[in-house]
Amino acid sequence: MKLLGRKLERLKERAPEPEARGRSLRVLLAGKLTAFAAPGGGEVQMATTAGALRELGVSARMWRPWEDDLAQCDCLHLFGTAPGHFEVIDAAQRAGIPVVLSPIAWYDLRSLWHEPRPLPRRLAGCGKFVLRAMAPRMPSWRRRLYQSVDLLLPNSQAEARQLRAHFGVPPERIHVVPNGADERFAAATPDAFVEAYGIRDFVLYAGRIEPRKNQLNFLRAMEGTNVPIVILGDAVPGHEAYAERCRRMAGPRVRFLARLEYDDPLLASAYAACRCLALTSWFETPGLVALEAAMLGTPLVLTNRGCASEYFGPLAQYVAPTDLAGIRAAVMRAMWSPCNVALSERVRRDYSWSAAAQATLSAYEKVLENRSAKNESMDDEAEAAHYMTPLAKAS
Repeated sequence: MKLLGRKLERLKERAPEPEARGRSLRVLLAGKLTAFAAPGGGEVQMATTAGALRELGVSARMWRPWEDDLAQCDCLHLFGTAPGHFEVIDAAQRAGIPVVLSPIAWYDLRSLWHEPRPLPRRLAGCGKFVLRAMAPRMPSWRRRLYQSVDLLLPNSQAEARQLRAHFGVPPERIHVVPNGADERFAAATPDAFVEAYGIRDFVLYAGRIEPRKNQLNFLRAMEGTNVPIVILGDAVPGHEAYAERCRRMAGPRVRFLARLEYDDPLLASAYAACRCLALTSWFETPGLVALEAAMLGTPLVLTNRGCASEYFGPLAQYVAPTDLAGIRAAVMRAMWSPCNVALSERVRRDYSWSAAAQATLSAYEKVLENRSAKNESMDDEAEAAHYMTPLAKAS
């Protein structure tokens, strides 16, 4: 009875309302060290998640390892599947700080095989994939990473299934947090982009220029159509040769524009000025630019590799990244499609950053409650051992 009474007292002391817990939470967010050398959707997800959490009263900001003591935060949130996370996870665990990870990953055999990499690397990657599918407990740095954190925050149910199937992650250590888009995109107009670049009613292909984004196949598919196209983004360091191949493939009606910052009004205006958005990557989870364009109801032509269909359902067109004829046909249909009001309503209702932040906060609370319950159980065991000691001695 004495043990039970003490346990109840501790529960009362640490049972504030969820909103109050949110206000008191101190969270640090971090990606790989080179994340902002070529920022993309993962970096936008990290930064906007932090901002949306602050709207909920959470003290959330980017981790500055040269200034911040991890022991002073309540939770560390990492983004991306990267081996460089191990040292950070070890440091957090030594400080007793729980760690959650947004993997932002996709594991698909077809995508691995068709990636534009040398044949030996593709064969090796596909071989490892098959082995992992047959034996999800097979050691690998990814499995060790996913098993080392307190909770995984995939962007979709499809990604969650992959984590369970290929890495043996138990369901209770997975908490799905959908991606989001800023509601300001819904109010964008084409005027600023048209004034700046003198072009409208084009196909927009937005994203970092790299093989995974598949701009080259898209340009091959659209060759000879005379459709105006805007490729919006910078080459990823190390893929400058790929970007040059894209430029050589591009026809006279293709324009390459430098990446626009996420909060640049011209980015929102680009979504309003185009006739459709194409994103026929090797995979997307689901692609932030697709969510942002969808806020306006912009017709979408998306890859069928990844989880885009889980977000947009029948309100978008899906094509294989290798199907040049299919890409071309889908884009031509989308070019003459009206604004999709149902698409806009769906995204504004279900995929705002506010909704994503609420789901993220729930994940933090789950981790902290589990950690607290575990510590409490250890305290009870130690207390029980203390009271049992005299009996043990007497026996």
